[in-house]
Amino acid sequence: MSNSENTFSFIDRYKGFQPVADRSIVEARRASHKRLRTETGKSAEKIVSIVCLSFGILEHQDNSQSWIEGIVKEKDPHFSLSRDVNEARIIATLVLEDLIASGYKITPAMVLVGSFCGRRRTVDNGEIVAAARASLASQGRSRGLRYENRIAAPAWRDVSKTLSAAKAGDAASLHAAIEAVAGEAKEAEKRLTAKFNEALTDLTVENRRLAEEVDLLWWHIGRWSYLLDRPLSEIDDHALPFLVGVDIATMINVLPGPHGALGIIRDALGPEADAEQSIAETLTALGDQDRAILLKGISKPIGVVSSLHFGLGLLDEESLASAVPAVFQKRTSLSMEAKLSRFEIAVQAFYERMFMKLDWL
Repeated sequence: MSNSENTFSFIDRYKGFQPVADRSIVEARRASHKRLRTETGKSAEKIVSIVCLSFGILEHQDNSQSWIEGIVKEKDPHFSLSRDVNEARIIATLVLEDLIASGYKITPAMVLVGSFCGRRRTVDNGEIVAAARASLASQGRSRGLRYENRIAAPAWRDVSKTLSAAKAGDAASLHAAIEAVAGEAKEAEKRLTAKFNEALTDLTVENRRLAEEVDLLWWHIGRWSYLLDRPLSEIDDHALPFLVGVDIATMINVLPGPHGALGIIRDALGPEADAEQSIAETLTALGDQDRAILLKGISKPIGVVSSLHFGLGLLDEESLASAVPAVFQKRTSLSMEAKLSRFEIAVQAFYERMFMKLDWL
C-alpha cells in the first residue's frame, strides 16, 4: 500500500499547531499518533472515520470514532472527542498527512472526497488537500512507466547444525535431520507461493488498469452514457457533470483509478468545464427516471461523506419535498446553492461513486 520514503515528522508538525504544548502532551500525542496511524491503515471504515474527523463531518461523531478516543485516552485519560474538538481534528489531520507522505495510495482520493472540492476545511488550512492532489498527480506520472516484479528463490533457514548432528548415524539424529529439512522445505514452499501470489496480484491489477484505460478511451470516443445508455448530447447540460463523473467511476475497479480519468472528465465537459453551477442546479436537472437509474444498487441510507449522492437521494424522498435544502445543509454543512465549477462537480461525483462502488462509503 505504501511505496515512497516517508519524510513526515510528527513532533515538528504537531508543534506547528500547538507551539506551547507541554512536553508530556507532545510525547503522549506522538505515541497515540503512532498507534492511530497503524490502526487507520487496517480498514476502509477507519480511514473514513479519520477523514470525517479531520474535516468536521458530523456523520461519524458516534461509536464509529470511539476507537480513536480510546487510543488517545491511553496516554491522555482526560481527552474527549466531544470536548476537545480542535485537538481531535489536529490529531486526525496529522494521521492523514502521515499516510499520504508514506505513499498510502487510497488516502489522497478519500481526502479529496472529504474536502468537497475545498469547500470543507481542515485545521491546516488546506495543506492536506494540496498534498493529496500532489500525491495523486505523482501516482499518475509514475503509473504504467514500468512493471517490475521478479520472483526470487526464497532463502532457506540454516539447518546445518541439525545435519551435522545426523553424522553420528543414530536414529534420533537422522530423524531430526529429516524433519528439519522437510519442515524447512514446506516453509520455503509457502514463502515462494506467497511471493508468486503477490506478483500475480500486481500483474492482475496492472492488466486491469490497462483494460480500464482502454474502456475509458472508447467511452470518450463514443460519448455514450454507460449508465443511462444514451448519447451524452441528450443529457441536460446541468446534469452532465454529475453523470460524466459517475459514468467513468462505474467503469473503474482499481483504486484510486487511472489518473488520466480526470483528463477525460475535463474533455468530456468541453469548453464549459470551468463554468460554475450550483449543487441544486446539478441534482435537480436529473429527472425521476434518470435518478432512479443512477441510484440503483446503492445501499441506503447514503452517507453524507458522499454529499452529491446524499443530495440526490434526498430528492428521491417524497416526504422531504421542500425541506431538502435545509436537510442537506444541516447534514453536510454545505449549501445546495453553493457554486462549483462543472469540472469540480464531476470529479467529486467520480471519487464518491468509486468509493461507494467498492464499499468504502
